Amino acid sequence: MSTLTDRYVFAALTSIPEAQRSDIERELRASITDSVEARTDAGQSPTEAERQVLTEFGDPARLAARYTDRPLHLIGPELFLDWWRLLKRMLAIVVPLAFVATVVFRMATDPTDPAGAFGAALGNALEAVVQVGFWLTLVFAVIEFTGTRRKDPGRTSWSPSALPLMPQQASVSLGDTIATVVLYAFFIGLLLWQKVGSLLFLDGEPVVVLQDGLWDFWLPFIIALLTARAVFAVVLYASGRWTFVLAAVNAALALMFTVPVLWLLATDRVFDLTVLNAGGLGQEASSWTTGITAAAVLVIGVWEFGNGFRKAAKASRQTPAASMPAVPSN
Repeated sequence: MSTLTDRYVFAALTSIPEAQRSDIERELRASITDSVEARTDAGQSPTEAERQVLTEFGDPARLAARYTDRPLHLIGPELFLDWWRLLKRMLAIVVPLAFVATVVFRMATDPTDPAGAFGAALGNALEAVVQVGFWLTLVFAVIEFTGTRRKDPGRTSWSPSALPLMPQQASVSLGDTIATVVLYAFFIGLLLWQKVGSLLFLDGEPVVVLQDGLWDFWLPFIIALLTARAVFAVVLYASGRWTFVLAAVNAALALMFTVPVLWLLATDRVFDLTVLNAGGLGQEASSWTTGITAAAVLVIGVWEFGNGFRKAAKASRQTPAASMPAVPSN
């Protein structure tokens, strides 16, 4: 064989483990020689026959990958669906948590800049998308390249139990989850803003809405509860459907918010009504403000308490495809 064949064999052997090179080199040279001789016997010149044979054999790196059963793709079809499902689930969990955590941290350190807090939260959420996508893809690429998944005898094969729920069964949507998390982050930002600023102004002076004494315990407690509610929304989405356990957790969170807030309202420990009293509106306006707020908190609390159990009961009545009895054969 000429230098052209030597160059081809050398290029192919470069990406083959050294322990396999001798056998593969003999096999490859024999295949090239046989193909070239077949063409020369048919009347082709040796030089032209060799060049056409090597052209048909194709890229030596691709040929070497076939010899060693090494994938030439980042994530192959065997692992792609696992990668895609895990990526979607991790993004649904990590991105909202990164957004909420950033808002809480920035507003706690600098409550005077809510716009900056939300901008930083958006930037961190986008960075979380990039980071999760990169590292998860890297892990799956390593698994694909090393063949660990294919060699794992305990790998769980697909079964009908992995089928997704019907739309009426999977009542927790990604859009609702994101909206819920953003809403809780917004309310957390408003509460933190009350520490140094205000949404209302009178004669150019900020109007304090909440009593300052609430910061001793109750407002940090409420902020922690709102954060827990945001985390619960993400966990609920990850589970895919309401269960009675999740409904019980939801009810507990609702009670932990509703009961203390109603008690605080009943004992006039929530609103700073100095502005109303100074404006001559008196006790009647203060009572209306407290009463309307208490009614709203009570209605929302009762709704949250029962809504989770209602959805859990509805989901339990739905029969997933995997649990349906098999049709008997005649």
